[in-house]
Amino acid sequence: MKLIVITPSKDVPDEQSLITKMFESGLKTLHLRKPKHSTNQMAEYLKEIPIHFHNRIVIHSHHNLALKFTLKGIHLSRIHLSTNWRYWYIRMRLKFKFGQTSKSRSYSRLQQVYTKEEQNFDYFLIGTMFNNMTGDLYSGFYEEGIVAANKNSGKKLIARGGTSPATIKRAASMGFDGIAFNSYLWNADMPYENFMTVLAEFKNQNIELE
Repeated sequence: MKLIVITPSKDVPDEQSLITKMFESGLKTLHLRKPKHSTNQMAEYLKEIPIHFHNRIVIHSHHNLALKFTLKGIHLSRIHLSTNWRYWYIRMRLKFKFGQTSKSRSYSRLQQVYTKEEQNFDYFLIGTMFNNMTGDLYSGFYEEGIVAANKNSGKKLIARGGTSPATIKRAASMGFDGIAFNSYLWNADMPYENFMTVLAEFKNQNIELE
């Protein structure tokens, strides 16, 4: 099962160093999401991460940096996939430039899973999936529907939102291709230690890390 870490939207102290340690400990995919960063800020951020880990990074904006830094992939937001003619043109450029690059997008509702996509996506983040207080499924999601979507949609779905070590086993049992972590790591006093707790739970559940 894939383990994905999503960066905090606002920078935290020693963030790149913490991410580098996560890579060194086995993280294979990082989603770099900084909505308010300029292209130059994103480039400087990437320069702080050792170059041999760049092929594990998926970028959410300023997609041209994916080519400049030879990143793993790009994530397309709802705005990038808008019907606005300007974004249609951008999508055509992306399709040409990033044909062999990993591509992903997000869903917020279960029924979106059955939408026919214009682009070919490698996987889809879906959520908010869990209530971070109780670990139960978030409003709008139910187990039977999730199991059916994972089985029948033909899409690789990644559970995101409200995830914690306690939700790993349940995500796997419902057939998710992966699980993504954000606030459980970055809202903690020791993000790297929390990441290691996530890795330990993968091992405890005998779930192979992708």
